[in-house]
Amino acid sequence: MALIQWWVGAAVLALGVVVGLLAWLRPPRAPSHPGVLVAASERLRRLPSWKEAVRRESRKRRLLVAGVAVAIAGLALLGSRFVMVNEESEAMRQRDVVLCMDVSGSMVPVVEDIVDTYRALVGELTEERIGFVMFDANAVTGFALTDDHEEVATRLAAAREELRGEDPVAGTTAPASGSSLVGDGLASCVQHFDRPEEERARTLVLATDNLVSGDSLYTLQEATDLAVERDVMVFAVTPRGTQANAVAELRGQTARTHGDVLLLSAGEPTNTAVISLAVAKQERTVLLATAQEHSFDVIAPGVLITLLGLGVVTAADRRKP
Repeated sequence: MALIQWWVGAAVLALGVVVGLLAWLRPPRAPSHPGVLVAASERLRRLPSWKEAVRRESRKRRLLVAGVAVAIAGLALLGSRFVMVNEESEAMRQRDVVLCMDVSGSMVPVVEDIVDTYRALVGELTEERIGFVMFDANAVTGFALTDDHEEVATRLAAAREELRGEDPVAGTTAPASGSSLVGDGLASCVQHFDRPEEERARTLVLATDNLVSGDSLYTLQEATDLAVERDVMVFAVTPRGTQANAVAELRGQTARTHGDVLLLSAGEPTNTAVISLAVAKQERTVLLATAQEHSFDVIAPGVLITLLGLGVVTAADRRKP
């Protein structure tokens, strides 16, 4: 929070104080015509009705003074340009997460658990754009990057139901090429990040057991090279019990992107907080790199205070004598 033109507000307040003091210290003007002489006026002033009239008039004048003071304070705040400074407001719109899921036959026993893991992660990442890709021999887009999290939840729930069936996901199979082409799947998911010209935090969550069966265009290392080139942080989620050499390869490649490998136990939740915290950390890195600061005027308080003061003045002026 800051006051950009605080001197304007100070000038408005000072002018209000000066005008108020002049009005307070101004000597009463002599009446333009002689008054009417009234006998026994002291007795009149002691009458209850007279005292009540004086109290009403005093209350009215106090309300008038208070209303004017509040209105001047509101105008001073408006003149000072009260602003909010938010260094993270832009970053909340600069985080992209692509969920990249291996749906080959070896992953069938855990696909529902993986989707549940993705849904839990999406619940923690409330402002990011989320995308979803499924692959086997080919990659198909479940949904492109979007910040509509209700739609994301709906589409992931639908994908979970689809993966429970016996048929493979349409478009992901290519018997001539093989199956579980992890390198190609990862490379395809990396290319789903749009807006390459912008400084954005990009995270890819790759669910796979890294058991390749076939000839792929990209090896896992080559696909990771592409991720490193595009500043994509890769986290891998792999079933517990996966071959040690496959996990070791995943761990080594994801480490190059500053990511890691999370082990998934069937029927048990995965610690998605590790990923969400890493996304936040990567976001702060992007912020420091771009060194952007965003501010915006907050006029509501000044307007409301001014209207409140004018309302008090109006109410006091309409009070019955």
